[in-house]
Amino acid sequence: MQNPYANFWRRVAAFIIDNIVLAVPMWLLTGLFVMYRMPQMMQAQTEAEIAAQMPAFFVFVILSNILFFVLFILYTGLMESSSKQATLGKMALGIKVVDRNGQRLSFWHAVGRNLGKVVSYFIMYFGFLMAAFTRRRQGLHDIMASTFVVNQAYQPGETLPEEPFHTGCLIGSIFVLLLPFIGLAAAILLPFFFTPNDTILDTPPNLRLLKSQMNAISPADFEPGQKLDVYGTTFYVQDGDIFATRTQPPAFTVKQPNGQTEICCVEDEENFCQNNAIANCQ
Repeated sequence: MQNPYANFWRRVAAFIIDNIVLAVPMWLLTGLFVMYRMPQMMQAQTEAEIAAQMPAFFVFVILSNILFFVLFILYTGLMESSSKQATLGKMALGIKVVDRNGQRLSFWHAVGRNLGKVVSYFIMYFGFLMAAFTRRRQGLHDIMASTFVVNQAYQPGETLPEEPFHTGCLIGSIFVLLLPFIGLAAAILLPFFFTPNDTILDTPPNLRLLKSQMNAISPADFEPGQKLDVYGTTFYVQDGDIFATRTQPPAFTVKQPNGQTEICCVEDEENFCQNNAIANCQ
């Protein structure tokens, strides 16, 4: 017997198509609102005048979201209770919605089914992902409303069998849901565990960064008496030599002799030079 249930990815594609269909009138409405409010926004000069325009935008956002929700409920309710038993997206993918007896849904039954989707939105779409691994390919809203999404070839009265529970899909769904949190945790924790082998422990500053900064300085670019402050380290040129001095911990003064790439230590108040094996200047 051919599997009567709609494939999960076909349901996803239908969902995307339906959202595009519903988004079109919202885009038009947003465009009209922006065209209407733009002259007032362009005339606003002061912060107070600009702030005075903001409440209208907030009200529009709230009302447009309410309107989108109402359109969504009416659209899905009317389409899924029609003779096609499907929204435009489901029709395009060759699938439809039936009740537990394989029959067409009433309008209020279809409305209730789609109101149940709100729960899935609040639990990060997990209710939708359930259609990938449950025994009858039901999302959470389908289970709540006792409905099924089947292929168009399905006829009322045909059996709606149970399938094996797809444990792999369940694990994959949980992983997808947790992935943003895993990424956030990694971004927060990795800096505490990852330390390159050549990182100098006596920071700030990093010795390699200090050397690269001094190598990047050209004595010709400095006027007499000119100094450059970079995060607590002051750079200056004297008699063609490049100096870097720091008064806050760790305090030191080092020099890069004219024409050389290595640095030497002039003063070392807190053992920065000693800890980093920087020789004293001759």
